[in-house]
Amino acid sequence: MTPKQFIGDKAVYDKFGQKIWAIDKKGVQQMLCDLRGWGAIQNLFKLKDGSLDGNKADTFQDELGQFIADAINEKLNKL
Repeated sequence: MTPKQFIGDKAVYDKFGQKIWAIDKKGVQQMLCDLRGWGAIQNLFKLKDGSLDGNKADTFQDELGQFIADAINEKLNKL
């Protein structure tokens, strides 16, 4: 078994569940990972008054998840 065999055709980021899924040719899904780090991410977007900009943090978390899924897909395409 190789990582490509386990992952299948592609990785997809689910922004509603913050998970990255492997999807094979038949459409079968396998969870690869759960994107964690909300505690660290939200603190990157503190406002001057000390509150958090949740919208910016949400957007960044989704951008990070998509970045990771894209990186997996780029690697799969090279194998």
